[in-house]
Amino acid sequence: MRIFMIAAAMMAAATQQPTGDQPALTPGTVEVQVVDEQHQHPALDQTVAAAVGDALTDARFLVLPGEGHGRYIARVTVTQEARGAVAADTRSGGGVTLAGGRLGVSLPSSKTQLSGLVVTRLDLDLVARDSGAVVWHGSGSTAQVQGTAAGAPAAVVKKLADAVIGRFPQPMDEPVAVP
Repeated sequence: MRIFMIAAAMMAAATQQPTGDQPALTPGTVEVQVVDEQHQHPALDQTVAAAVGDALTDARFLVLPGEGHGRYIARVTVTQEARGAVAADTRSGGGVTLAGGRLGVSLPSSKTQLSGLVVTRLDLDLVARDSGAVVWHGSGSTAQVQGTAAGAPAAVVKKLADAVIGRFPQPMDEPVAVP
């Protein structure tokens, strides 16, 4: 069993070694650029840039402000698409009201209402500034109910950025699914 574990560790280390043609992909300084193809929302772009910047910092990158700085450029594209409606439970709290000498008591209830399902995809290209070549690509997607805390744009983008950049430097052949 121990021999098998050692052999597996050696094989894993061998697959992570850079080839003769490519230098090792390591974190460095980076500039974040949001490519907004669907619509122009500066506030949403700032939210995306902040979430991606935080995830890159967690991955040991140094995010530099402004343009024209950094070893890498992180080009981020976020797309959203409505994909129908889902039944979501909503809760309303109970309460007591006193109006005009009348006492009203409402009991807590749970209702089901239809809410939109939004699929969000984040694509990130890490581009070497000196050559302009894409050195790493990652993407992820999630489906969230519109109007919920988990479906808020800041929460969605943070989840996606953490999941995608958390895979760096491993190559990604397909988007990661984020619950």
